[in-house]
Amino acid sequence: MYLVFDIGGTFVKYALMTMDGRIVEKHKMPTKNKAEDNADTFLASLVAIYGQYKQKQQIEGIALSLPGQIDVENGIVYVGGALPFLHEVHVADILSEKCDHIPVAMENDAKCAALAEVWMGNAKDCTNACLMIIGTGVGGGIVIDRHVHRGNRMIAGELSYMADNLNRQDLEDLVNIDDAGTAKERIRAGKMILSGGCSVAALCDKVAGKKNLDPDTVTGELVYEWAQKGDPIAIDALEDLYFNIAKQCYNLSLIIDPDVILIGGGISAQPAFLEGIRRYADKLKNLTRLIKDIRIENCKFGNDSNKIGALYNYMLKYGLVE
Repeated sequence: MYLVFDIGGTFVKYALMTMDGRIVEKHKMPTKNKAEDNADTFLASLVAIYGQYKQKQQIEGIALSLPGQIDVENGIVYVGGALPFLHEVHVADILSEKCDHIPVAMENDAKCAALAEVWMGNAKDCTNACLMIIGTGVGGGIVIDRHVHRGNRMIAGELSYMADNLNRQDLEDLVNIDDAGTAKERIRAGKMILSGGCSVAALCDKVAGKKNLDPDTVTGELVYEWAQKGDPIAIDALEDLYFNIAKQCYNLSLIIDPDVILIGGGISAQPAFLEGIRRYADKLKNLTRLIKDIRIENCKFGNDSNKIGALYNYMLKYGLVE
């Protein structure tokens, strides 16, 4: 049996899984990510879960999906994303040492989602694929020859940070989004990158601004409720989101030429979401004869994708699958 963690900034989802990807049981807990928390308190919370399970199960290994640049071979986190205190922490070694020295493997969360699709999802019969996870930002995964492409610095597929809506004049006041301190700085920096037009956070911020609401009170679900009632602001914001994502699907088609582009994230469960993206992608492909079709599908496993992909990454790392 394997203990698998899907670590996010708000919740840690964890599961007991068999080596064929079957989830035996799953739970979640709040992430140790408050002002008083650090790498030690965070890792202690994972060790505590292991301690509970080892009393009743033989745990063969631990697999993790987590944000940031992940050195898969050495088990080190860089730029921890929603968990900045993990920067340069040797997570795999520390966790293994505190958990009876059992093997540990870890991978970036969006890349885990891509691995899940390659293993047993909607890319299992594909050679090349791209994946976009639409959430607070835009996670990405690139699969080439059925292997996740990590790049020279482990950042391949970090779609959120791609320049978008950026003019030459903006360079004088450019703010590093990772160092942006005030909410105003983060919003301004965010509008210059891809997540500023393709994320759920951007959708909610746009609708809240036009309705003079606190952005923290607007959710993707609420925007869809308003749209279904005919609200023109919600409808227009959703159409912009569909179009912006479709543009990136068009670009990925030219850069990677994948067999399929997979869309994930909680908002992808809305039936109108995929339909809207496909509708605009179908028009955009007419820009060139090079693109005959842009195949866009939902990710198969929803909220379990990262766990399944983390386990598959473990199997690959330790030679349990080819």
